[in-house]
Amino acid sequence: MLKRMKVAVTGGAGYLGSALVSRLLEEDYGVLSVDNLRRGDYGVLKRLEGDPRLRLVVADIRDRTRLEEVFRDFGEVEVIFHLAAIPGLKLCRENPEEAIEVNILGTFNVLEVARRLDIRRVVFASSAAVYGVPLRLPVVEEDPLRPTNLYGVTKLAGERLVSLYHENYGVEMVTLRFGNIYGVGVFTRWDTVIPRFVRLGLEGKPLTIYGDGGSSRDFVHVWDAVEALRLSAEAGGEGVDGEVFNVGGETMRVKDLAEIVGEEVRRRVGIPVGVAYLPPRVGEVREFTYSLEKIKERLGFHPRRTIKEAVGELIDYYLKTKGKEVGF
Repeated sequence: MLKRMKVAVTGGAGYLGSALVSRLLEEDYGVLSVDNLRRGDYGVLKRLEGDPRLRLVVADIRDRTRLEEVFRDFGEVEVIFHLAAIPGLKLCRENPEEAIEVNILGTFNVLEVARRLDIRRVVFASSAAVYGVPLRLPVVEEDPLRPTNLYGVTKLAGERLVSLYHENYGVEMVTLRFGNIYGVGVFTRWDTVIPRFVRLGLEGKPLTIYGDGGSSRDFVHVWDAVEALRLSAEAGGEGVDGEVFNVGGETMRVKDLAEIVGEEVRRRVGIPVGVAYLPPRVGEVREFTYSLEKIKERLGFHPRRTIKEAVGELIDYYLKTKGKEVGF
């Protein structure tokens, strides 16, 4: 890695973005963070704001003129980590126009800035949602893309734009299809299944499961996700440029996850934990697990964190902050 290589992170005030910014500074990158603060919060990064390598900017990727101004002012960006998005099934379903504007038009704007400023590489954060209902397990990168919800559709549209800019304009591109990201990063969010279960258990409330709990997901710890992003920026072009990679960690059924959380909460704080079953949610996939052969071979990525360890970290984090930090 070149010392003090300059990079930009869209969505840098978010859950994954803030962890990535923190890690990149540890590796001596110069970092431009761009976020409109709709969901993110620069509060957790303010302690780093005096670092001359870091610039925190409030801007919206839907405003291409502003975006280009910010990039030009920072100067000589080599890699863009494009994380900014309206995430998840629920938020996209409730805000369809905004989801399309941010996830599709916003991605176009980021790619246009990369093209116009001759930025070497864009690393695009996509999602397992682009696969929809898998035809086989484990899922490999070449499998059909048949998203079943708006979030998946917008991420697939983003992938198509990334591919087009790679093929037509020669911008280096790497696309990462993340599984369900969880764990304590610079902060955590409590609205995805693992942290939500921990919060509910510690509050003495039943863990709510949609459906019968038999559905499975591929979970990847936030710091493992950060490592996949970092490797995508540093890897050489052959076998990486223009490629798509699954980024997963540990596959688990929701009811087994609830059992682990319940056991850990009872063991750590003595609170009995129950389970409440609700009707399944429309658009959710029943079973899902990733093949990680490609990313292991080409990027040297190996997930390190386990769900059980992360549940303990989440319990400690909640007890320390009482859920009052960003994302609660």
